[in-house]
Amino acid sequence: MLKCTQTWTLVIATLALSCLISAKILISKVDYESNPNYLTMNVQVHNETEGSTVDVDGMLYVDVYQGIHINIDIDSKMDGEYMTMIGTSKELCSKEESGIDPVVPLLNEELEKFGNLSFGCPYYKGLYRMRRFRMSNDHMLVKMVPPGEYVLKMDLKHQQENDTKMAHVYKLSFFFEIS
Repeated sequence: MLKCTQTWTLVIATLALSCLISAKILISKVDYESNPNYLTMNVQVHNETEGSTVDVDGMLYVDVYQGIHINIDIDSKMDGEYMTMIGTSKELCSKEESGIDPVVPLLNEELEKFGNLSFGCPYYKGLYRMRRFRMSNDHMLVKMVPPGEYVLKMDLKHQQENDTKMAHVYKLSFFFEIS
């Protein structure tokens, strides 16, 4: 059994080691498309020495109060092919919490630091933007992912009230490398 001072030494050493681990994220390509009935979107990547940052401008043309569904996948490149490593789906306007989904709240927390984009409802007509977004090298989501090649895919759909079909709002794919 460890004594109290040994336990604290172990905790401090673990924290110090985790602070030394840093990852650099470089985005090599961005693919996106938006539904012009809902929004126009522009995405720009800036590759800098400490990693990539992203600017997003979106003009939303309709107010949306319900029925927004998002799928987020992180695919890892293995043997030349991308395979889904982490995936989540969520109804963004739902008042119910169906299970614990750590990916969406963690991403949302970061998004809100860089502009007025959010995974929270409702969405009102107008301009949404994000400037110089980057995931911190010591962010938990970055630390969980080992070095390698990845693609982060977001697919947002809207289902009108009393409609059975979902309309695509946007698809966005970031191809990146963590080193």
